[in-house]
Amino acid sequence: MKKVIMDCDPGIDDAIALTVLLAHPEIAEVIGVTTVGGNVTLNYVTQNAKKLLTFLGSKAELASGQAEPLVKEIETAGEIHGKTGMEGYDFPAESEDYPLTSENAVTFIHDKLVASDDKVDIVATAPLTNIALLLKTFPEIHDKIDKIYVMGGSTLQGNITLAAEFNAYVDPEAAQIVFDSGVDVVLSGLNLTENKAFMTMDEIKSIKELGEVGVMASSILDFYASAELEKGMTKIPIHDACAVISMLNPGLFTKSHNYSIDVATTNDQFRGMTYPDRRVYAEEKNSVKVLEDVDRDAFVKYLLDSIKSYS
Repeated sequence: MKKVIMDCDPGIDDAIALTVLLAHPEIAEVIGVTTVGGNVTLNYVTQNAKKLLTFLGSKAELASGQAEPLVKEIETAGEIHGKTGMEGYDFPAESEDYPLTSENAVTFIHDKLVASDDKVDIVATAPLTNIALLLKTFPEIHDKIDKIYVMGGSTLQGNITLAAEFNAYVDPEAAQIVFDSGVDVVLSGLNLTENKAFMTMDEIKSIKELGEVGVMASSILDFYASAELEKGMTKIPIHDACAVISMLNPGLFTKSHNYSIDVATTNDQFRGMTYPDRRVYAEEKNSVKVLEDVDRDAFVKYLLDSIKSYS
């Protein structure tokens, strides 16, 4: 049984990822969920986490974290996720009452790691601000972490800019800290999520047949997919589900490579770009496991079966 903390910024694909994670208590005990400003501002992402945890019947402890990146002001993605970050479904009114254990995600995660007899996996589907602060503030707990499964960056194209993926762009300084920490990092970047781990519109439409959780997932994905289609996407990436599923079922991911990765922290068009050292004699600044391929049909089936399991 894995012990897992999920650090997220729901966000529609975060919502799907958290739904998948909580569908597998036989594999993963979720000992905490933390939020960070990213897709939308911290108040909204924390409200959205409360909505999801209430709706899914979870008792996981929730903590809110950093509202802003380490260095620059936050940039959000409301045009993709909607003003509140999770438009399209009426969640239970009692969501407001979901308890918030802490407003300091960094010390919350630290305390969970210290209290655990086993190593803990962290799934990070947002800007890495909370995780970077954790690793810098408490270096002694590095060996309490098994792996950090990150959705972020890319070894190919960007999305928020031509060079940068959104999470890495929002807080590149934090991403560099995490990559350089010495903790094992498994990276699901745009090279995987956009090019390999996508869903078709027919597959997304089929989700509404999978019970009430399917209705919820389909409703919020309709908004998300329409925004992607307007940008010219024909295959809809469910980015954050990759980080969760790579932890739950790593055998679905059929190709990976370890790279030393730098993150551009310059204030120009390259800010947030994650670039792997592909030289034969690469300088080993860090070693990040970059997932490069997935059995797409099996990935989609795993996602759909996870949603269906609630019914």
